[in-house]
Amino acid sequence: MEKALKVLKIVAPAGIGIYLTWFFFNGLTEVEITQVKDSFRDANYLWVILGLGVAFLSHVSRAKRWLYLVEPLGFRPKLWTAYHGVMAAYVINYTIPRSGEFARAGLMAKYEKVPFEKGFATIVVERIIDVIMLGIVVLITGLVQVDSEAFEQIMETQDAESSQLIYWLILLAVVLGLIGLILYFKNEKIRSFIQQKVLGLWEGLTSIWKMEQKWPFILHTFFIWACYVSGIWIFAQAFPETAYMPIGAILGAFVVGAAAIALLPGGLGAYPLWINAVLALYDIHFAGYGIFMWVCSTAFYIVLGLASLFLIQSSKESSN
Repeated sequence: MEKALKVLKIVAPAGIGIYLTWFFFNGLTEVEITQVKDSFRDANYLWVILGLGVAFLSHVSRAKRWLYLVEPLGFRPKLWTAYHGVMAAYVINYTIPRSGEFARAGLMAKYEKVPFEKGFATIVVERIIDVIMLGIVVLITGLVQVDSEAFEQIMETQDAESSQLIYWLILLAVVLGLIGLILYFKNEKIRSFIQQKVLGLWEGLTSIWKMEQKWPFILHTFFIWACYVSGIWIFAQAFPETAYMPIGAILGAFVVGAAAIALLPGGLGAYPLWINAVLALYDIHFAGYGIFMWVCSTAFYIVLGLASLFLIQSSKESSN
């Protein structure tokens, strides 16, 4: 049963992503297929390099921001260890969505001796801040949309498959929670272990109140999200068809892209489908943009993520 659940957590999101990829390409006209092919040949790669450079800076900034949360716990991890943890988490998320957060805390525990539960708690704090920032972007997006009803339809294009995946994950969480409660009350060792971990988790969650570098933390947060949103615009400059994309389209594409990545491994299938649907609201009919941006971003994360997994291990071995 346990093995079956592990396989399901990998296969279900990947299966939905593969289906949406098929759905996306199957719905393309001959003109749109030509656009996709031509986008890789005709793109202005100077803008692409600039976009990836901005993305890289956002991840370094995220690593630095993470250290501000860890330092009140009494630890001083290296910046590049934190960066490698961030990038490794991204590539691991391509297997099971959000599993990279556990891996990031595990890497910090292994290489910087930060207790897992404390490191993971700081990541939870990060995610809470990110959800707030995403909410702000969604609010701004709603205010600048020309056709809010059409945009709501795009936001609902997560389809029944995505919704069913959420329901199954909630059901799985409830079942595991019930099993955990039974073990907690029946086994003294497990109860003591959980209590110790909960205390560490609480200490990590409250690290934001003990943080000395609050203003740098806030500035890094706004910088990270400015990089995320501006990346949509920078990639758009690579094509004449999207170079004059209005702010509403930029924000809308970012929101649905973030939703796709949150729901499916790397936004597989959904990312180009939903982004192109948003652009269509603004009479931008260029199928190459969504798929080109997704392919470039995915390759970027995989290459740097795998490099980080290798470098963090090799740097540890060389220091021993």
